[in-house]
Amino acid sequence: MRTKRWNTMLSLVLVGILILLAGCQPVGNVDVGKAMAGSLAVKSSEGKQTVTLELTPDPAVTMSPEGKRMFDLFSKVKIDITEMKTQDQLHASMKGAFEYQKGRVPFELVMSDMNYTLKIEGAKKPIMIRNSATAATELPKELQEQLQQLSKKAVEAVPSLTPFFTRNFPNPSKITAAEVSETVNGEALTLQKVHAEIYGNELLGLVKGFLTNVLADDQGLKDFIGVLYDLYVPILKEVTQEVGKNNADSNDTLTPYLNNKALAVEFVHTFVKTQLEQALKDFDASVDKMDPEAKAWLSDNQSLKMDLYVDKDYVTRKSNAEIGFTLPQGKGGGLKSVKITSVYEVWNVNKPIQAATIDTAGGVIEMNGADGSLTAGKFVASLDPNSQLYKLLKDDLGVTKKNISMIVGEDKELSFGTLPYNDNGTIMVPARFVVEELDADVKWDAATKQVKVTDPLSGAVLVLTIGSDEATVNGKTVKLEKPAVLVEGVTFVPVRVVSEGLGAKVGWEQAMQTVKITRD
Repeated sequence: MRTKRWNTMLSLVLVGILILLAGCQPVGNVDVGKAMAGSLAVKSSEGKQTVTLELTPDPAVTMSPEGKRMFDLFSKVKIDITEMKTQDQLHASMKGAFEYQKGRVPFELVMSDMNYTLKIEGAKKPIMIRNSATAATELPKELQEQLQQLSKKAVEAVPSLTPFFTRNFPNPSKITAAEVSETVNGEALTLQKVHAEIYGNELLGLVKGFLTNVLADDQGLKDFIGVLYDLYVPILKEVTQEVGKNNADSNDTLTPYLNNKALAVEFVHTFVKTQLEQALKDFDASVDKMDPEAKAWLSDNQSLKMDLYVDKDYVTRKSNAEIGFTLPQGKGGGLKSVKITSVYEVWNVNKPIQAATIDTAGGVIEMNGADGSLTAGKFVASLDPNSQLYKLLKDDLGVTKKNISMIVGEDKELSFGTLPYNDNGTIMVPARFVVEELDADVKWDAATKQVKVTDPLSGAVLVLTIGSDEATVNGKTVKLEKPAVLVEGVTFVPVRVVSEGLGAKVGWEQAMQTVKITRD
């Protein structure tokens, strides 16, 4: 159990390694903590960034044909953001492109009050991703308003939370600072260059040092908890009030802490401190018990190298970063190493900036609308078939491919829920389950007792009537092996008509009594 916890912890540490660098103590004439705080305090800016992912194959492993195809396609991919505009903490935009071996997919992204609008070349309409509280229409109005406030306050709270980390992370062994001349957006600037390198064999020491420093920073820990209290307690109060309407005793235990900040902070502080003391006590023993695969990540084969260019206002105006991972031998499924590089620069800091907008007058594609989440098939169906995005998703990634397996019961009396059954040699399957698994739409008309199936990907339309041995497929009448039937409110139809009508193939595994539905 402890080994599993450490494997998870290492993954989180590797993901959060950039935060670790921000916690360095002053180096030369540069206070890296102040530089991090200064960058987080930026309200508006313009910039650009390029992120590149490169994969190296393991020569000792023979990839499957499909694995090699995917590797050849995505062994080097790039996200090139040519324009970034931050108007304020809740309004921003960017323009760029995703590049891979077969082509380039331009895109635009706009954030407004935590809602995202994405315009991708090849999509007939912009894509809307609603993350703001207003998207949660099923919640009470008061709770929606609290969620809206939480979104804004969470962004505003980041600068006040950061010093807790910047004070307590120790320095990596390789870190230097020097004054240099650099060009940012064509402007020559005098900046302080901070160069740092962090390797896997340092991680545990840095983590232990951080935990030790946090344990000693009593007031800092209390202040950190206090900021979180101010951030989350208003919405917790609203939630407990809603729950309390149905159960008067439901929030008796929590209420004293929600109404008394000092009491809550002291309680959480005592709990966290106790856990930290135990974690530090067990730290070395836990490391010794780590399995060899986890220890393989703690070597100089894993690294972060970064150059930060900081101006006189402690704002990072430019950065170059490289993260490298080498997977344990034979454990990468044909992958030997991963390298991620980033080049970034920013200008017009804290000057009036107007974020770009995306025209949505012609409608949008809702990623999480009232009809549920957008499926891969429905999204691909909304694209221009000649676009690079369509080819990327359908041909290269195969997101519309389907492989459905269903174990068949003996007969409908013994078939529970949505389990298919065998009706004298004809496999009857639940229409809604199969149709939705194939990313199509199904509608039931109680008046006519008809099931209408529409496939957005192919445009096929199927209409089946309960009790009838005929159906229409794209307007043409076809004979069914068996009529569609209702079993305890569930519509069952012959597997072939619905599957083949939606462009899928049907197979049968006799040994497992399983029907297989596949679509390329």
